[in-house]
Amino acid sequence: MKYEKFKDHVIKRTCQESFDKPRKYKPYLQKDFHRRCCYCNMPEDLLTVPYHVEHFIPENAFKGIKDSLMTDYKNLMWSCPKCNLSKGEKFSGDIRHNNKIENKLFYNPVETDYNNIFYRNELGGIDSDDPKGREMIKILKLYRPVHNFALLYERYEKLAVKLEQQQKEETDPERKRMLESAAGKVAMKCVKIGIAFRAVYRDSKC
Repeated sequence: MKYEKFKDHVIKRTCQESFDKPRKYKPYLQKDFHRRCCYCNMPEDLLTVPYHVEHFIPENAFKGIKDSLMTDYKNLMWSCPKCNLSKGEKFSGDIRHNNKIENKLFYNPVETDYNNIFYRNELGGIDSDDPKGREMIKILKLYRPVHNFALLYERYEKLAVKLEQQQKEETDPERKRMLESAAGKVAMKCVKIGIAFRAVYRDSKC
């Protein structure tokens, strides 16, 4: 069952520069991808490990055939470590006769609105009614519990911020105290979920 949409932002490439190393595009990728994994939508500030500059068409597919794809910004994605490692060198397509940035195993997250492919189900998991989308879930292992934890953490974080703002704006002393107490409890819960989330993320099976 569709519970809520997959993401709230739109990816738009803005970089007009050309660099000789993929890593030099990092600031542009962070900005254009809203500091979120292009595949699972996990925000990078939830993790203590760096995100990866990922090649949509992998190096083993284009090396020696179309080496320009190594530093072509249109071929670079911003990915969390788990998604990048799961995707690895998987590729299907024709490098020699196709000039499009295309990997038939995956929807290009810049050209395709993932809200039309994925959604969050009632358990907070990533789901899809699209055949290719379901295959992507299997390949990228988007079924892992860590993605449920990430969504739960974000929900508590947003609630904590909302309660804190309401508390600041409240003029009634009693309601102000109640909101302050609620905000504190939610913030503590958020911290605990964050600790649990990072522990789960470090587990290779989750």
